Amino acid sequence: MPIVRKVRYNFKIDTGEQIFQRFRWTVAVLNEPREIERISERFFLQLAPVGEETINYEALIPNSGGIHCKVFSFSSEKGKFLDSSKIYSSKQLRKDRDLWERDEVGLEGYVSRLIK
Repeated sequence: MPIVRKVRYNFKIDTGEQIFQRFRWTVAVLNEPREIERISERFFLQLAPVGEETINYEALIPNSGGIHCKVFSFSSEKGKFLDSSKIYSSKQLRKDRDLWERDEVGLEGYVSRLIK
């Protein structure tokens, strides 16, 4: 069964005082590496200015024909997109409350559920 290419995202709000970029975004992308980089850049453009990207998980999905998964996080002043269709024009772009920033071992279970 082929793996469906998809994008999932979530964010949390930092309520501390003096926090400039108060939204912490986490994004998971299942796609080819070149397309993952394009989607990442589109997130950064839609939510600019953004802080430095943290890569939480990155791997080739076995027996997928070249599909990779990348989970990354970054901070932004913005808590919503200007235009989600400019990030990924598919119904496979969705908010997922089960996605949050955690270590690679914690994300392996999330990724295994995402590819099903």
